[in-house]
Amino acid sequence: MKTYVILFVLSALVLSGCSSKLKRADSKLKRIEQPFTANKYATDKKHYRAIAEGKAYDLTVAKRIAETNARQAIASQMEVKVRSVGEQFLQNRAVSNKLETTSKYEDITRTVIDETLVNVKIIDQESFQSKKGEYVHYVAMEMSTAQLADRMERGISADEQLKQDFDLERFRKIYEEELEKLKSDR
Repeated sequence: MKTYVILFVLSALVLSGCSSKLKRADSKLKRIEQPFTANKYATDKKHYRAIAEGKAYDLTVAKRIAETNARQAIASQMEVKVRSVGEQFLQNRAVSNKLETTSKYEDITRTVIDETLVNVKIIDQESFQSKKGEYVHYVAMEMSTAQLADRMERGISADEQLKQDFDLERFRKIYEEELEKLKSDR
């Protein structure tokens, strides 16, 4: 019986020693608060949005890195949505030369996204400097979802074959349905 009591006491001491080590190890961790985490910075039905950071020992370079990263994130979101719309649209229609139509549609998509990214605007930004002198710049950017749809429609309308293959009203409806899914995805 004494052996069990001694083992119990030793186990309790070892466990309490471990938990205090865990507490000390946890206290070395520091929670990092990042700016722009509120819902108003998330992509929604009206805007594609992205938050990015840039780090450099020159503030201007840190800002450029953050802005480039945010633009790339917005372009990626746009590409996913537009590709999904195109796939849904072409699946719902019997197009005579689907491969050629898909290829032209993808070309227009890339061109339109590249052109539209010019209209991305900064909605918020913050800069910090570490003790070592490195700058960290955070930026939140957005672009109107309607602008992308308008440019896609213009791009499709400019190509006679695509214009025949695509019903622009149906395209707009599918695009808006995809944007509605953004609410449920969050």
